[in-house]
Amino acid sequence: MQRGILETIVGAMFAGKTSELLKRILWAEHQDKKIIVFKPLIDNRYSNENIVTHNNLTHKCYAIKTWTNVLKKYDISKKKTDVVFLDEVQFMKTQTTLQNVEIMLNSGINVVCAGLDQDSRGKPWETSSMLLGLSDKITKIYGFCNICGNEATKTYRKIKGGGRTKVGSTDIYEPRCLKHWRPR
Repeated sequence: MQRGILETIVGAMFAGKTSELLKRILWAEHQDKKIIVFKPLIDNRYSNENIVTHNNLTHKCYAIKTWTNVLKKYDISKKKTDVVFLDEVQFMKTQTTLQNVEIMLNSGINVVCAGLDQDSRGKPWETSSMLLGLSDKITKIYGFCNICGNEATKTYRKIKGGGRTKVGSTDIYEPRCLKHWRPR
């Protein structure tokens, strides 16, 4: 059996990562692939039952609290699954996500991940970084700086303080170029 392909889509907030993931989901469905879509439970900005782009495109998904819950609910085997899609991977637990992705790949299942590569302080997200290092295909996409319109590679937190993980949208974050970004 051939190993599955791991593809990772990364970039700053508002770059279009979930839209890019959604394109791959729709293409897989068009090809009659058996798919499962997951996101972390913590990402409840727009919906618990869907991945949702910032411009409101959606697709049904299962929100993960733990991988143990996923494995109890779903038979993720080659007979039942061709492709697993993971959105907002930066919020998934690193060790168990990597273990389960490796199991899926070794079973011949393709995995496509999307998530932030860096936090608003410019530090790499561990799960995203590890998946990037293991990926067969990588897509890095960019947004547009809210100040000047140039290519945005960073996520700027508009409010000071708080922990590293603060789920939010345009109320808290915006894309910025290097010139107009600073860690917060």
